Amino acid sequence: MVDSRAPEYQRLYATLRQLREERDLTQTQLGERLGLTQRKVSLFESGDRRIDVIELTRYARALGVGLTDILDRAGIDYP
Repeated sequence: MVDSRAPEYQRLYATLRQLREERDLTQTQLGERLGLTQRKVSLFESGDRRIDVIELTRYARALGVGLTDILDRAGIDYP
C-alpha cells in the first residue's frame, strides 16, 4: 500500500487546496458541492485521508477543471 504521506500525495493535496482557494471557496462550500462534510474535505487536503480516483474526479468537476489538469499541476506523471 502506498503511504498517503508520500511526496506525490502531498503535492496532490496541496494542489487541491490551491485550486479551492483560487476559486475563493471555503472547505464547507466545496464540501457542499461534493456532498461531503467540511471535515472530510479537510482530511483530504491535509493528507489524513487518501483520496481515490472517483473522489478525485468529483473534485475536478466541482472545481471546474479536468482531472489531467490537477495531475499536471501536482507534477504527477500518468500514462
